[in-house]
This record gives sequence, C-alpha cells and structure tokens, in this order.
Amino acid sequence: MITRPTFMRHALRTARIIAREERAWLLALPTAVALLTGLLAPNYAITYATAADLARAVAMSRISKSLTALYGELPEGADAVQLAVWELGALTCLLLGVVVVLRAVAVSRGQEDGGRSEMLRGGGVGPVGELVGVGLMLGAQCVLLGIGAGVGILPLEGAGAADATAYGIAVAGTCALLAAVTVLLAQLTSDATGARGAGLAALAALYAGHGAWAAQGWRWAGAWSPFALRSAIDPGGTNNWQPAAIAGAAVVILLAATAGAARRRDLGAGLIRIGPGRRRPLRVRGPMTLALRRSSGQLLAWALAAAAIAGVLTAMGENMVELARQGAVDGGTFGSLLGGGDPGAGFLGYIGVLVAALACTQSVALTGRFAAEEGSGLVEAQRSTGTGPARLLIGQCLVALFAAGLTLGAAALVAGLVGHALLDTTADDALRLVAGQWPAAAACTGVTALLGGAWPRLRWLAWAPLLAGLGIAQLGPSLDLPQSMIDAGLFAQAGDPTMVWLVLVGAMGTMAGAVVAHRRDLHPAIGLQSAFAYARLRR
Repeated sequence: MITRPTFMRHALRTARIIAREERAWLLALPTAVALLTGLLAPNYAITYATAADLARAVAMSRISKSLTALYGELPEGADAVQLAVWELGALTCLLLGVVVVLRAVAVSRGQEDGGRSEMLRGGGVGPVGELVGVGLMLGAQCVLLGIGAGVGILPLEGAGAADATAYGIAVAGTCALLAAVTVLLAQLTSDATGARGAGLAALAALYAGHGAWAAQGWRWAGAWSPFALRSAIDPGGTNNWQPAAIAGAAVVILLAATAGAARRRDLGAGLIRIGPGRRRPLRVRGPMTLALRRSSGQLLAWALAAAAIAGVLTAMGENMVELARQGAVDGGTFGSLLGGGDPGAGFLGYIGVLVAALACTQSVALTGRFAAEEGSGLVEAQRSTGTGPARLLIGQCLVALFAAGLTLGAAALVAGLVGHALLDTTADDALRLVAGQWPAAAACTGVTALLGGAWPRLRWLAWAPLLAGLGIAQLGPSLDLPQSMIDAGLFAQAGDPTMVWLVLVGAMGTMAGAVVAHRRDLHPAIGLQSAFAYARLRR
C-alpha cells in the first residue's frame, strides 16, 4: 500500500520530469506573452489619447454585435486599460487557450501513447499520482502565463499593480480552466488524437457560448465559459476577485472528476468506448489518399464550422454596416476596418481574415502531422511499405491545401449568400475576400512543410507567421500601426496580385521540405523519452 508521503513524492518527481521535458514551453511562452503584451498595450493610450477619442471608440465598439461576440461585452465608459483588456485580452486568452489545450494533451495522453505512463507504472506511480504531476506542471504553466500577461500590461498608462494582478489572474484562471477541461476529456477518449479533437471542440464551444451570451444575452450558453472570467473580474475597472475564487473551486472539481475517471480506465484506453465494431482496412493507392481518408471527418467538421461561423458573423454585421453607410461610424476598431471603401465589402474582408485564420490553423495542424508521426514511429512504419518520406510529406501538404480550400469555399458560399441578403454585397466580393485567402493557407503549409521536413523539433515555429498575421490584421488599426505594415500582413493579400508570392512561398517550402526529408535520417522518439523518464524516476 502506498502511503501519502510516498504518493506525494512520486507525484512531485513526475511533475519534475514533465517540467524538465517542457521547460522550453514553461519559459518561452510566458516570456513571449510578456514581451508582446508590453509592446502592444501602451499603444491604446497613444491611439486614444483624448477622452473624446476614447469615448467614440468605446461607443462604436459597443454597437457592433460581431465585436461583442468575439471579444465579450465592453463596459460602458471604459478607459484605455479596460479597452486593452477587452480587445487584446480576448485575443490573448483565445490564442493561449489553443496552446494550453494542445500542451495539456501532449503531457497527458500524448506521453501515455508514447509509453511514458507504462514506465511510470513500473516505477510505482499510479494513475492519480501521474495526474497530480501533470496538474502541477500545467498549473505552473498557467501561473507563469498569468504573470507574463500581468507584467506585460503594466507599461500601459493608467494600469496599476491591482489592474495588472487582476488581468494576470484572469488569464491564468482562463488557461487553468481550459487545461482542466482538456485533461478530463483526455480520460474519455481512446488516444491523443481524439483528445486533441475533443479539447479543441470544447474550446470552440466554450468560446462560442461566451460570444452568444455577450452578443445575444443567452446566459445559459456562456455564463459558465472560462472566457467569461475576464469580463467578470473586469481588470482596470472593478477588479472583482470573487470570480477568481469560483474559478479555482471549479478547477478543483474538474481535477477531482478527472482523478475518478483516471482510476476507472485502462492504460492506453478511454473511459468511453465506442462500439466493438470491426476495423476495416483502408483501401488507398498512395500517401495522399491515405492522409485524405484519415482526415476526412476533420475536413468535413472544419468546413461546416467555418461556414456556420461566417454566416453568423456576417448576419451580425448588418446593423454596423448600415450605420457605416449612413456615416455614423467614426473611430473605434470597426471604424478603421470599414473605412476606405464600401462598408459591406470591408466587413466581408474582416470575416475573411477570421475564416482565413481558421483555415491556416487547419493547414498548419495537418501539415505538422508528418513531423508528429515521425516522432511516434508511424512514418517509419509507412516507409516500410516502400513509400518515401518525401511522398508522405507532399501528400500531407496536398491534403492540407485541399482542406483549406474546402473550409474557405464553404465559408465564402455562406458569407456570400448572407451578405447578398443583408449587406448588399456580391458573390464576387465573397469569392475575392474570403475564398481569396487560400494563398495565405498555402504559405503557412509551405513554412510548416519546410520546418517539419528539415527540423521536426522546431515545427512549432510554423505558428509564428499565422499569429503575427492575425495580430497585425486584428490589432493594427486599433494600435495605429503603419499602413505599410498592415498592407504587408499575411491576411491583407486577398484579391491582390501580390498573393502570387504567397503561393510561391508555399510551393517552395513544400518542395524544400520534401527534398530535405528525403535526404536525412528519420528520428522516431518512441520509448526514448519514456526510458529517460523511468531512469529519472528511479533516481
């Protein structure tokens, strides 16, 4: 029987092992959050230097249901700190939420699928002890992210220590809740792939629920969402600490439920088992058809989700576009985004940026499977059939490009129909501004292919162009960035002849990655990290 001191010793050693393996994420991610927040936040006080400018921006932002659905409800009479927390904070929580979900799966079911959990069992660590170690590491990650966010907002004029603390707690609490939900869902699924899908689906549902509550008043849909924590605490305003205590209690309840689920499932299996049906062999003719068959469900789900998002957001913009055509929109985020042309087309371009971010995320994830499956040994197994790594990588890239085209095409179709009915836009506008974002996805695919083919351990850098492009497109007008920088952004090339360069970047990156993957040795990592983990545990 394992005593409590022994249990805690095993849990702490497990947390130390995981922290050593994840030390790059533990240090680099909070540092990046602090630097980027510190770089962007002061611009809110510069852009809205006068009370009139700030009041006009707040009023225009509160009118738009689309902005309210994306960022939450902006308090009436908000100051520059609250405006930064509302806009910059929403994007920070969303992007960090995606990262936290993926890292939570990686350190739980991902490591279990790689064999580490079995090694830990041999060292006397039970499922709950391993879960406690994972929870401690993820908790430390969330705390560091909160510290980085809080420190980063201090350079903003008017932000005090209490405001920074409240903002840091809001970011840390949001990430902790998302991590706890993901780890719980990981106990229900059969493998890491299913856990990633469930975690990202839960994140999308929670974010959409919060948006529905903020924009439509559907309290039942979003009052329980982790993304509601930021507006409940209201950093820079009331700095209410009570919601943080409620969030902490919710994290404890979720972890207790996770511990109960971990005890009841077998190692390498999920608590929920879907049917005993027979597994039929996949009839494929090559690496591309194999990748397509394996991703068919995901492709359909992403296309339907993108179409639904595009339709809902386009419909929400009817009132804002009508006001802009009447000359009532001046200043604020939407005033900048809709200026310089027809407001309806400008709003479709805004929707195109959001959908393009989804399509690029899908492209990076699908293309990055080559490097991930190289580490798990699946590429080595496929290579034994006579298919070289170059063909495998190119096949994965072609599927990613097809998936991005399907996602953008479905969104363009729905946005075009809704826009024609409500915004008085044309099908050509939807095709140019939404479907025309496909070259951006091609460029992201090429960058990911190059990194995955040449430096698999650095494939996470493929997210940098996507995040930079999204940040410039979303925050550039509000932060008064140079127009030349905004025009050079990844998502500003839709319908422009310069998008040809993005296609060339994608093609060259894909070919270069395939050539390097063909010439280098593969490096499967199954068992290696597990053996190291076991050795550390025994010491």
